[in-house]
Amino acid sequence: MFFKVENAIFRIHRSLLARFSTVMQDMLSVPGGEGHKDTTDENPVVMHGDSAISWELLLEFQYDMPRITPEELTGEALLMVFLIAHKYCMDKVETEIIEELQSRSGYDECVDIIAASLIVDSKELYQVGLQYLLSTKSFPTLEQAKRMGVEATHAVMETAAKAKINTTPPLSRPYPVIRDPTIDLHFGSDH
Repeated sequence: MFFKVENAIFRIHRSLLARFSTVMQDMLSVPGGEGHKDTTDENPVVMHGDSAISWELLLEFQYDMPRITPEELTGEALLMVFLIAHKYCMDKVETEIIEELQSRSGYDECVDIIAASLIVDSKELYQVGLQYLLSTKSFPTLEQAKRMGVEATHAVMETAAKAKINTTPPLSRPYPVIRDPTIDLHFGSDH
């Protein structure tokens, strides 16, 4: 079966699609549907709204199993595959990716967990990632903030700011005093 995603053409075995995706399984079983038509590289099934790189990663992951494992993929690559897996109801793939993300430790990995939670709208997964990020009392980078969204970024920034305020000793004055000998502080006086 041929699929067109963006400007890329993919040739995919129907059995692979049906095995991993309930959406594709349904599409292939409907008489006269997209899955039953004879596709060619010149007459493919067009997949709207997907990215070619996401499909390439997904297919590499599926065709090369067990040689390519989730832990070999970066968090960004896992999220790209996760998005496609969720869209086409590839429950097994989704579960494997969530398990892999949760097995990783570190700030960036928890940002990936929050990003995954936003894709599947999972409050539980969101809280797992958020609690770790809040415990670090660190600020996210701009790229991390983009991946995890405004609400999570705000929660992390607010917690980190409170932690820094609470651990910083107060100044004896509300502002620092700067003494510069080149500045004349005697206004209006004759020298």
